[in-house]
Amino acid sequence: MKTKVLRIVKILSLILAIALTVNVLQEFVLCHADHNRQRIKGFFEEDKDSLDVVFIGASEVYSDFAPGCAYKEGGITSYLFATQSNSILNYKSQLKNVLKTQSPDLIVIELNGALYGDEEEAVKEANLHNYSDNIPIDDIKLEWMSQDAVQSKEEYLFPIIKYHGVWTDFPDNMKYQKTIFQDRMRGYNYLKGILNETSVFRSTQRSMNDMLKKSVNSKKPLTAVEEKGLRDLLSYCKDNNLKNVVFTRFPHIVVMRTFSRFERNNTVSDIVKEYGYDYLNFELEFDKTGLDESTDFYNLDHLNIYGQKKFTKYLTDYLKKNYPLNPRELNDSQKSEWKSCADYYDAYYSYSDELIKKGDNRELSEDCELIETLNGYITKH
Repeated sequence: MKTKVLRIVKILSLILAIALTVNVLQEFVLCHADHNRQRIKGFFEEDKDSLDVVFIGASEVYSDFAPGCAYKEGGITSYLFATQSNSILNYKSQLKNVLKTQSPDLIVIELNGALYGDEEEAVKEANLHNYSDNIPIDDIKLEWMSQDAVQSKEEYLFPIIKYHGVWTDFPDNMKYQKTIFQDRMRGYNYLKGILNETSVFRSTQRSMNDMLKKSVNSKKPLTAVEEKGLRDLLSYCKDNNLKNVVFTRFPHIVVMRTFSRFERNNTVSDIVKEYGYDYLNFELEFDKTGLDESTDFYNLDHLNIYGQKKFTKYLTDYLKKNYPLNPRELNDSQKSEWKSCADYYDAYYSYSDELIKKGDNRELSEDCELIETLNGYITKH
């Protein structure tokens, strides 16, 4: 009997050792570390119930809105819980993770993830892994994995299966893993996930923005996967009587090539309103935002730092005027955190402005190398 118990203990110990080893490897070594991982991991570092606003969405969210600027200008704390090419299949899970860790006055959901008009894009593995690889393994993740559109489920539960050959990405991986480690030691990240490019875009295609208000009745259907994902999200909001959720479309330069997406956006607007929620379409209110198509974008879909700062100020003021958004009282540690976030955003803006004026076009995401550069700007000022 004693021998049998000892054997069981040894087997369980071996299983535990293997599980711990796998967890360490897929968390710190055999994983895909980039700005998406740093942004999502950073969200879970935020103090519980410390955020006034949380933004959910795709790249429009982290290029167009700057939490450090919003805090400096409007006193609100916010976070960009968004991933590159985010799929609508991720949105309900993202919302649940927000509600599990925060109690924001407002959750702003930018719905680009429902507008691809391409079913393959909605279920593309990279777009799903950008989010799911970086969240805790819990009931929320297991429910996310149960979706029919999520294939190769074992790779989402154990990402090490997918990334076992990631050694070729090791140097860049380590840069972001170092960034994530520094964020954990500090307890927060400075820029709350913003990413931008240091360029000014001038379209060679005719903008259609001035005629969009006349085209709101022009509509195209969503793909079956995207409409189902959107309706699942809206049903969850309605069934749980969520009053602090607002849906939106951030500004874009609409041209003939992207007009069909605008038409799908009109369909999304109807569906959102069908469930009783606001849909703030800033493509239709472009003139009110103060944005300039010739100076404020780095491509058709994303604002550069000039547009980002303008839109952050505009949207912060708009939300405070139109919704019950009251900045919460922060303790001394949180005030210090958010002052640092504002300082680092000012440095980010100054550095980006210098690069743009030099014609140095590059992507600036919040990694440890950028933070070291920004430290110099903060020291100067």
